Amino acid sequence: MDSPSSPQRSFPAFPRLFYGWWIVLVSLITDGVKQGSFNRGFTVYIIPIQNSLGLSAAAIGWADTLGRLMGGIQGPFMGYMTDKLGPGFMLAFGGITSGLGFILLSYTGNYFSFLLVFVGLMSVGFRSGYNNASIAAINNWFRRRRGLAMSLVSMGHGFGGAIAPVAGWMVLTFGWEIAVRISGVCIILLVVPLSFLVKRSPETMGLLPDGDLPAAPSRSQVQADDRQANGAPSGRSRVRWALPENDFTAREAMRTPAYWMLVLAAGLRNTAHSGLSFLLAPVMVWFLQQGGREQIESLQIAAFFVGLVAFATVFFNPLIGWLGDRFPRQRLSALCMSAGALALCLMFNTSGSLWILAAFAILQALSESANSLNWALMGEFFGRRSFATLRGWQHLPDQLISMWTAVWMGMIFDATGSYYLALFPLIGILFLSALTFLFLPRPRLPERLRARQAVESASPGD
Repeated sequence: MDSPSSPQRSFPAFPRLFYGWWIVLVSLITDGVKQGSFNRGFTVYIIPIQNSLGLSAAAIGWADTLGRLMGGIQGPFMGYMTDKLGPGFMLAFGGITSGLGFILLSYTGNYFSFLLVFVGLMSVGFRSGYNNASIAAINNWFRRRRGLAMSLVSMGHGFGGAIAPVAGWMVLTFGWEIAVRISGVCIILLVVPLSFLVKRSPETMGLLPDGDLPAAPSRSQVQADDRQANGAPSGRSRVRWALPENDFTAREAMRTPAYWMLVLAAGLRNTAHSGLSFLLAPVMVWFLQQGGREQIESLQIAAFFVGLVAFATVFFNPLIGWLGDRFPRQRLSALCMSAGALALCLMFNTSGSLWILAAFAILQALSESANSLNWALMGEFFGRRSFATLRGWQHLPDQLISMWTAVWMGMIFDATGSYYLALFPLIGILFLSALTFLFLPRPRLPERLRARQAVESASPGD
């Protein structure tokens, strides 16, 4: 025991972890659930469901098309609701709806009931919460580290990929009906509790984006429009951080060519990725069967390589996000789209080689890692104030141009017994996306923000 005269020992104080990183962790987990059960895992169920319900490849493709159409129609409304009710509420809604959809899917006995559940519950749930909610939250909580934070969330794609091989094992062991029931129960029990940890913005907890300390306030920093931005109460005084935020309104952003070029670039990317992701396992099975393998063996191998695509994004997503905070995101996005086109070129090989399939999986993962760059660009260009609304409106044209891919790919396969002819348009679409990203301009600030910047630059407090 120290005597009264003995010197007091001082221990270093550990800085408290910025709460935004907890939201990153929650978003990573929930995004992994979505990717593993729907975006990645559902492709493993396609062939068993086709065999069970007697469906063609085009019929399955129509389900994806209608689901994307529903996502596009609901996008503006769900984006508006995210800005109004908060991302946590929408994440819980998505978890309940999608989980219930998976459970009810096991009881569908015909094509109509399958469409009703897939489109009306699963597609609505997965496209209203999850990534749409979590990315909006991340955009509110980060500015300087926005690219890194969003790329870390996208690592959920990789961790969720572990579900694809597990789903394949469950399908082959228990049947697809039991497998989807297990998935639905797990989704509800995991996603809904985690949604309560997602807070709207740092200001609601007395914090600033990135965990920054407040800067010295100037006269312009107490203006009423700044107090009301990003959902902050109008009667609450705030100080702003050192770097100004260019918070466009939704109307101001949609008047810029940059917004619509970004929508086009992302829409072209999703046109290629949507159909390929939905039919990834069937395309891999087709490739492997060219090497003389049977369907069951090919499906087992394909489930592994679907997981490999996802696991590779665990490495690529943080790398691309880190690079995106240091180099132009437009050029990085173009590079990733070119990698996707190269991956599809490899599938022209008819050997069914596992090495070719592995190279395809790695390049495909690199291509998909550009997803977080797209949302970081939107936040960089237009700020935080209307991010979810802008993202919601982006979904409508995005889904309208991308929702047909799985259908025409399925039609080509039904007519020819091969996906060979479907590869050519996908390659061209990815190259067009790369060019659009490469020449994407920065938006011109509206008069309101230019005037604010002029006042701030003239203020002696800055």
